[in-house]
Amino acid sequence: MPTELLPAPPSPTAGPRHLTRRDDRRVVARKSLVVPRRSGGPVVVGLVHLLCLGLIVLGARVEFLRNSIRLDEAQSLWQTNHSYGELLRIIAEDVHVPLYHVLLRTWRLTLGPDVQTARLLSLVFLLAAVPVFYLVARKVLSRPWALFALVVFSCSPFLQWYGNEARMYSMLVLVTLVSQYFFLTVATTGRTAAWVGYAATAAVGVYVHYFFVFVLVAQGLYVLLLWRRLPRASVVRMAGVALLVGAAYLPWFLWFRANGSASETRPSLPEPSSIDYSNVYSQFLFGFQSDTVNSVLLSSWPLLVLAALASVRVGARLDRSTAYLLAAAFVPVLMAFVVSHLVTPFFLSRYMIAALPALLLLLVRFVSSLTRPVARGLAAALLGVTVLSTVVQAASPETPVDEDYRTAAQLVEDGATPRDLVVLSSPFTVYPFEYYYDGAARVTTLPVWDRQGPAPAFDSAQLPADVDSFAQGHQYVYLLLSYDQGYEDEVYQYFDRHLERAASHRLSPGMQLLVYRVGYSEAPPAGELVVPAD
Repeated sequence: MPTELLPAPPSPTAGPRHLTRRDDRRVVARKSLVVPRRSGGPVVVGLVHLLCLGLIVLGARVEFLRNSIRLDEAQSLWQTNHSYGELLRIIAEDVHVPLYHVLLRTWRLTLGPDVQTARLLSLVFLLAAVPVFYLVARKVLSRPWALFALVVFSCSPFLQWYGNEARMYSMLVLVTLVSQYFFLTVATTGRTAAWVGYAATAAVGVYVHYFFVFVLVAQGLYVLLLWRRLPRASVVRMAGVALLVGAAYLPWFLWFRANGSASETRPSLPEPSSIDYSNVYSQFLFGFQSDTVNSVLLSSWPLLVLAALASVRVGARLDRSTAYLLAAAFVPVLMAFVVSHLVTPFFLSRYMIAALPALLLLLVRFVSSLTRPVARGLAAALLGVTVLSTVVQAASPETPVDEDYRTAAQLVEDGATPRDLVVLSSPFTVYPFEYYYDGAARVTTLPVWDRQGPAPAFDSAQLPADVDSFAQGHQYVYLLLSYDQGYEDEVYQYFDRHLERAASHRLSPGMQLLVYRVGYSEAPPAGELVVPAD
């Protein structure tokens, strides 16, 4: 028998020496078929990324960037119109942290002051979040399912809305995803570079939004639950990251305390109920829908939960990736719910947007675990509902978060004269209204606010005197009701009982412009006379 020798390194085109020329050609042919399949992976990933970026830009261009300025956006513009030093003082008196506002001021100084320019910064953050979301998805999903999750993420109505609003929420999503990528990398590899990235992201994140602290707490709790399975160095490093974050946040905390701890500007919010808790996840998945649609969605949650429980195999062990997604999707929102009851109410779905990516990944991971026909059917349904929800949210006049200050200002400009008065309730709505308003009638607020200090609290006993002062020397009073701080109905009822309503305009859900005659005038105000049923 011949002696078997170690083969020489093969050339790129040559087959093994014992093969015939025909066999050699077959091997090369097979390789030519295999190579494109292997190289096609990155191409597909790149094309899906381009598709997702295009979907986000298309949504912004078609609808969201054309929306009227909203109250929160007007606050962002007003705050960033000040110098950097004054801006830090204003933010310290508010309920936010300063990083986004500093970046927004710099962005506006460079590119322009209008609201569309400010919204573009939020859009940039959302676009940057697309590849990071895919990297996080690949930590817990196969490549096809990670790409599917990326498409759902890019079509999300909730993300589309806040990715086109001049606020810090898309930036919060981006920094949360970066944190999750480094955290999952640390959990699987323990590399020093990943720890450095995780610590740096944590220090940055606490300056983006207060809610980011709940993201870090959820990660910390996950480590504590698994500390026996983790190397001791991981627990020690996690404690070191916590100390670093505390040291990084300390200067702002001292500045915040020195400026009153936002004691005069905290929003007046009710304590959240269990319905509010469920509504957060409904908005995460379906965006902002009308009250009728939202009621149907909320009523279907028990059925969805039962279906999910029925599909889980009895005795199946929860893997670490799924356990982390559960913690990241539900623990921060639950903590916000508890703190809103124990300390002060601040339970708003936009504050908790950092939990949305983990929820989407958890949902896709659940779908991917089912049998292939069921998984494909549910995936198609999920994507279809997501796209439909985004379209309805953008096109429906009943979208509850629409704030049409532009039309309100235009109506007043067309109808009001110098002898009329515009009254805005509540005081902070003066900023979005005046962004568009350039009319002849004077503008005031209820309660009356001179804008030199914190807005005054509403006083029922003072309301009659305020209304009498509004009526003196004027022909018509234009009352804009657009942001309920707990007294809007009382104001509406008092005006309707004591003054003659001349016209009424419903502008968007929760916003109406009422015109009252307080003096004699032969000419009616602009707009059709409408006497709606109370």
